[in-house]
Amino acid sequence: MKTKQLLLLISTLIAIMTSQTSNAKELSPHLFKETLANDLTVLIKETPGTKVATVQIWVKAGSIYENEKEGGITHLIEHMIFKGTPSRGPGRVAGDIEEVGGRINAYTSYEYTVYHATLAARFWERGLDVLTDAVLNSTFDPEELEREKKVILEEISMRNDRPETKLFQELMTTAYSIHPYRLPVIGTVESVTGFTRDDILNYMRNHYHPGNFTVVVVGDVRYSDVLTSVKNLMGGLVKGGYSQPALPQEPEPAAPRFFQQNDDINQTHLALAFPITPFVHPDTAVLDVIASVLGQGEASRLYNELRNEKRLVYRISAAAFTPKDKGLMEATATLDAASLPAALEAILEEFFKLKYLRVEEDELSRVKRSLESDFVFNLERAEGQARTLGSFEFLTGDPREDDYLVKVRSVSANDIMQVAQKYFTAKNISAGWLFPMEEKSSVTGEQFAEIIDRAEDAARNSVPPSLLIDSYLDDVHRFKLANGITLLVREDHSIPTVSMRAIFPGGLRSETETTNGAFAFITELLPTATETLSSRELALKIAEMAGSVSGFNGKNTFGLKGDFLARFFDEGLELVRDILLTPAFDEAESEKIRPELLAQLKQQEDSLPSLAFKEFNRLLFQGHPYGLNTVGSETAIKNFSATQLKKIYREHAYPEKMVLAISGDVKADEAKKLADKLFGSWPGRSAETGVVEAAFLPPFPPPKPDFYTVARDKEQVHLVLGFLGLPLTSEDRYAMEVIETILSGQSGRLFTELRDKQSLAYSLSAFTLFGLDTGSFGIYIGTSPDKREAVLKALWKELYLIQEEPASNEELAKAKNLLISQYELGLQTRGAQAMEMGLNETYGLGQNYGNRYISEIEKVDAEKVLAVARKYILPEHYVMVTVGAK
Repeated sequence: MKTKQLLLLISTLIAIMTSQTSNAKELSPHLFKETLANDLTVLIKETPGTKVATVQIWVKAGSIYENEKEGGITHLIEHMIFKGTPSRGPGRVAGDIEEVGGRINAYTSYEYTVYHATLAARFWERGLDVLTDAVLNSTFDPEELEREKKVILEEISMRNDRPETKLFQELMTTAYSIHPYRLPVIGTVESVTGFTRDDILNYMRNHYHPGNFTVVVVGDVRYSDVLTSVKNLMGGLVKGGYSQPALPQEPEPAAPRFFQQNDDINQTHLALAFPITPFVHPDTAVLDVIASVLGQGEASRLYNELRNEKRLVYRISAAAFTPKDKGLMEATATLDAASLPAALEAILEEFFKLKYLRVEEDELSRVKRSLESDFVFNLERAEGQARTLGSFEFLTGDPREDDYLVKVRSVSANDIMQVAQKYFTAKNISAGWLFPMEEKSSVTGEQFAEIIDRAEDAARNSVPPSLLIDSYLDDVHRFKLANGITLLVREDHSIPTVSMRAIFPGGLRSETETTNGAFAFITELLPTATETLSSRELALKIAEMAGSVSGFNGKNTFGLKGDFLARFFDEGLELVRDILLTPAFDEAESEKIRPELLAQLKQQEDSLPSLAFKEFNRLLFQGHPYGLNTVGSETAIKNFSATQLKKIYREHAYPEKMVLAISGDVKADEAKKLADKLFGSWPGRSAETGVVEAAFLPPFPPPKPDFYTVARDKEQVHLVLGFLGLPLTSEDRYAMEVIETILSGQSGRLFTELRDKQSLAYSLSAFTLFGLDTGSFGIYIGTSPDKREAVLKALWKELYLIQEEPASNEELAKAKNLLISQYELGLQTRGAQAMEMGLNETYGLGQNYGNRYISEIEKVDAEKVLAVARKYILPEHYVMVTVGAK
């Protein structure tokens, strides 16, 4: 018993000691991450059965952490690490690895230095011991130091003799004005020559401490064995006390930059770059895909266009440099000097095209597969896995690469276009070239700017004339058919569905008291039968395509909507054509619909909120069609004949007035050909025979408060209190929407004050209507009769408050975020997209309306809210309708 208790006590003590000295976590099967008590990080990935192991020590000591006097010292230390320790003389650091068949090396980058050894798995402990000894115990012998400095000076000379290396360094110096990425990792002749052993030791004290160390071991090893060995070798190191100064952040470029130099070379070398994101930015995966599209491999755009087609270059490629801080999207080429202006313009044109033209799905899929393949094949070797783990750990704090591949796979053509628009701008360009000594540059600063402009114009002009490049929704094409029909087509091949909306001006705004309800009747009757298809036949035909067709009717428009699987697009559009051009307006079908419309009128009378809004609109919009009942009038609905309805339809439905909007898995040019075929024979009308839409002056606000009451034997009372508002095109509408949102919703002022705090009402909200000539703003409240006066008092308090006290920054931000999100979320379906496109065209708002809407909402500030509230919330000029209990 005592033995068991002793064992339990020992186990507990070990657990306590372990928790005090490290923080272990298995991130995924066989992948472990542990942080020791001295802040040293250990990454271990077990790969059973591979018989190989890689040991790496990553040090957060790269050239960007050097001060102005230390340029190149990190790289020099990397060289000196292998020159000997107290226990291993010169040559023995490498020798101890090589004699067991392994290999050892190191490299220095901008952000870290990596010491690595790969060897048979049974010798992994030797690899860890040798690297640890070298990193922690190098002697930095003065004589060895002087010899190694000479080696590095030769390396500098060699790099200067390589045009590609020289060009890259000049590009970095041009693209970065203050960030240390602009400085060479290797240093300069002056800096390297001046380094002493004391300089090295001082730098080592500051940067070579446990908090900057990450030990990475990948291979046929056991996690527990490696961790024990690392703790024995490095667990006793003392934490570092050096605080690394913050790095300067590169400012946004104000104008394009370029350089040009003569060199003793035979070919011209060209490079250009755009500033992009750090690695952790969400755009990084998209930028990697863009780099592959543009210039990675013989199937890339730059290679095909400039090398194969135009014969402007001998070699060309592109790459995304995404380090810890802001990186670069780069392109480099080798060419003849005479081809320089044309090649530069052609390269920029390919970059700029990505802003205007979507990458085709087959190209995008191919590129993503290639990018993933390169990434995954790199993981075949232990060194590749360790390098990936170390890189992701240093750049993101998480060594796992899975999320990156998921992001690459999810990159869409839309993502590429948006990211290209964000980064590939004229002012962001840095470019330069090295050309042979006997050549003179044919590009001046002014010519460089002209080349950029021509490339931008060429990219923009490569867009099909029908494609609207500034449209809020992507890939929207606009066509004008010969008979006057406006055709809008949005290509989106992500889901095999298609929606179409045929829209005409009309609706309530085109009705009078004697025709009130005509368009509600027409849009119910229109899709019931055609001249060649009975109601039953039409219904079966739609059902066979698993589609839906119905009419719609609003305050300003009416029309037909259809939704189909994409494979039935041709048949679906033909059916829509038949309904629009040859509707039956069958008398028998109209008699089925008439009682249903009359029943809706009765339902409206029974719904107290609906009744309140009907009376509110009647009183507020007196003299304007918006004052008519949206359901219609009982007299008109009872008296309409199918012949009369057909006549009204024909007066409003003709080609010049129709907008046909299509969104989905279709090709724009094919949709245009089909629309020409199906609708081309529909004759247009001359200006004399067409119906001219009536123009209406907006009504005046009520001269004094206008009260109206409808008494009903009910338990609740419903109040609608409101004011004349503003039309759709008013600049004030955006602030009015913000006001409505601040007041509405479960976290809005009305709900919070009147319901949550005072329990005065169950349902309440603000509302707005933006019409073509006028509009409305108001409040709806449902409450009990005994609370009516208290509700009105509290309501007016909130209305005065929105006029007198500025909205808080929190309220504004929440309201604007909600409005923008609702707008974006409202366009998820193909049907919603087609309707948005069609209405924007019909109302003259343009297909870039969504961009303007979001921009204008974002501009609304507290001052604008106050001004609009005071302008439209007029306490002496309003309508209030009360419906319900007395």
